[in-house]
Order: sequence, then structure tokens, then C-alpha cells
Amino acid sequence: MKRRTAVAVIAAVAVLTVFVAIAIGTATNSGPDSTGPSAGSTSTDIPDFLQQSFSNTDWSQADASISQALSGGPPKDGIPAIDEPQFEPVANFEHPDEVLAILVQGEIETKAYPYNILVWHEIVNDTIDGSPIAVTFCPLCGSAAVFDSVLPGGGTTTFGVSGGLLESNMIMFDRATETLWQQSTGNALAGEHYPHKLELHSFQLLSIGEIKDRYPQALVLSEETGHSRDYGNNPYAGYDDSDDFYFAPSRVDDRYPAKAIFVAFSIGDTRVASPWLQLEDGRSYQTTVDGQEITLEKTGGELQITGSDAVEIPFYFEMWFSWAVQNEDGEVFDPETAASQ
Repeated sequence: MKRRTAVAVIAAVAVLTVFVAIAIGTATNSGPDSTGPSAGSTSTDIPDFLQQSFSNTDWSQADASISQALSGGPPKDGIPAIDEPQFEPVANFEHPDEVLAILVQGEIETKAYPYNILVWHEIVNDTIDGSPIAVTFCPLCGSAAVFDSVLPGGGTTTFGVSGGLLESNMIMFDRATETLWQQSTGNALAGEHYPHKLELHSFQLLSIGEIKDRYPQALVLSEETGHSRDYGNNPYAGYDDSDDFYFAPSRVDDRYPAKAIFVAFSIGDTRVASPWLQLEDGRSYQTTVDGQEITLEKTGGELQITGSDAVEIPFYFEMWFSWAVQNEDGEVFDPETAASQ
């Protein structure tokens, strides 16, 4: 299933024009080309727009890559995270069944967070079975990830949208310490918790139609968000099918189409990605990562990745260009290549 079916709605041309105009107007904040994260230092060049917005951030602890951050246009919290999500039965969803949604399952609760809402808010601070989670989505790089909202060393928090981008990926901030975090990787970029990493929480990426069929008891995020948005329109309509970027990455790896969706995971320090649509339904794949036998099995559009000890390995989704520019030394598991060997 291609992500372009995620929001089968009419383009909100006026809103998109504003976003593009903002992008052009802020492109001058660009830093040097990225070569990936590196060790932080007190001499790291912090963009002015971040320093002005985050006076409580401990800038003495920062990754050098933060110097390349761009303003996305809207300021800190200008894209409002949903902090008090409301839910209703998934059968009540009024948009096309093709809309994609992040599905999070607990022992008691099953919740769906549809893309037609996430494109407007990017973060939903919620709980599953009472445990705090952050459901996140960056429309500019197709990155869908769910994190446990627990900070290194303990303590829970909620997250907001900083207004900054790194390699076209959203920079989040936690409201407890104003540490900045890269949304796709969960890596701290600057602040008290640098250089720690947020823990991924397991989820699936399914269409609303699939969720209705398999999880009729599921609850879906309500459009009663407390914000006035047209959830029937997509402000990024056409972006997924275009070769263009609003914020161009420092380099583009041409091994795969730039905006193809990949599933990404880590084994120790080794980062791995696989083309989502090439993983055939009903197939089980084996590969070796960092000396460990890894199994990828896709059933009914749902993916399970396990190690040799049968322990589940969490994963997230991201467009190829975004994963590749951040993981130059990462590994790619191509199921078509593996089948031919």
C-alpha cells in the first residue's frame, strides 16, 4: 500500500502555498552539509531561532548536527501537539477507509491515530494501558514512530513540536527539560538528556479499513482535538508523489526512490532499513545483523521483527531519503536481492 493513499482528500491549496512560502523564507538558516550526528561540544553553533525559543535548554550539551537545523516556519508549538486526545469507536470514522493510521495495542486498549489528523498535529501525547506514549509523525519525511514518554533516568513527560527541522525531519522537545529530540531516531540533539535516546514503543501501520476489519473494538482518535483544523484536507497533498522537497536534504541516496517508505530498526549499534512494499505479505525473511539471526515476517500487512531469542524488535517507518541521509553507515535488507541469492 502506498502512502499516497494515506489521506484520500482534496488538496488544501491555500494552506500548502503558505507552507511553501514559509519554507522559502526560512531556507537562509541553512548550515553546512550534513555528514550525520557527531560528538557535541560547548562550541556547537546553535541557530538563533532555537536559542530564542528554548531559553531553558542546556545548550552546553549539544550534537554538532544541531547547527544545521532550519526553521520550518511555524514557531515553537506553532504546530500544536494533541495533549488531551479524545477517542471514539473506529466504526465512526467518517473519511475513506484507505486513510493510514498508527495502531497501538495494549493488553486492554487498542487505539488508532489516523494520518489525516497527524499531518496537522504531528504529536499526540497519550497513554496505552495507563503507560505514557508519544505518537509522532513527520509529513515531510514520512516518519512514523511511537515512543515511551519516559526520560532517561526516569520521570515522564510530554512532547511538543519545536518548529525546527533537521534534514527535513521534525525536531521535538520534551516539556520537562526542553531537551531537543530528533523525531525519526529518538536521539537527543541538545539539552540535559543529550546524548541519550528515547525507547521505541511497538505499533503497526494499517489502513482504517484494515483496522475496522481486524480490530472492530479499536478506538480512533477523535477530530474533537480542541483545535480548528480541516481534517478532510491534506496540507501536503501531492508531496509524497513529487520528486521535490520543501526542505532539501544535504544529500540524496539514489539507490531507491527518495520518498519510498522503509521500515527501520536497530540491532545494537547497527541500524537497518528495508523497503516496506517489497516485503511480501505471508512471507518470512531471515537475515543476519551484527552476528544475530533476525526474522522479518509480514502477515496481513502487520510486521513482526524478532531476534534469535524470539524477542520482539520495535521498528518505525520513514522515507528512504530521510533514513539514508541520517544513517550513512546503516545496512539495507532488500528482500528482492535476498530472494535471488
